[in-house]
Amino acid sequence: MGCGRKLPPLPPGQPDPVEIVSIRYEDDTVVVRARCNEAEGKVTLLGKPKGICPSCIDDLIMKDEQSIREKGVVILKDESPGAQYMVYRIAFEKGTTSWMSQAGIVGK
Repeated sequence: MGCGRKLPPLPPGQPDPVEIVSIRYEDDTVVVRARCNEAEGKVTLLGKPKGICPSCIDDLIMKDEQSIREKGVVILKDESPGAQYMVYRIAFEKGTTSWMSQAGIVGK
């Protein structure tokens, strides 16, 4: 339970530019479906073996990349995942702005 103090509601914030909808293995390929909430940009699938720290971003490797023109769902693929358990993030770039999604983990 909380302390009971009520604060005024905050207005809804802007959605993340890209959200991971699903990650799954299809045979030996990892397929990532992502929802793009911004138009005109570039989305990049970054991945690495799960290892000790799935939160670290230092050793991420570019797996797939697409330019987007409009909002909607985009499908990115990793044709050669390096391990049975992989960590993926999606980077979004538009002009001078760059952003990275939260980590998503998939296991075979």
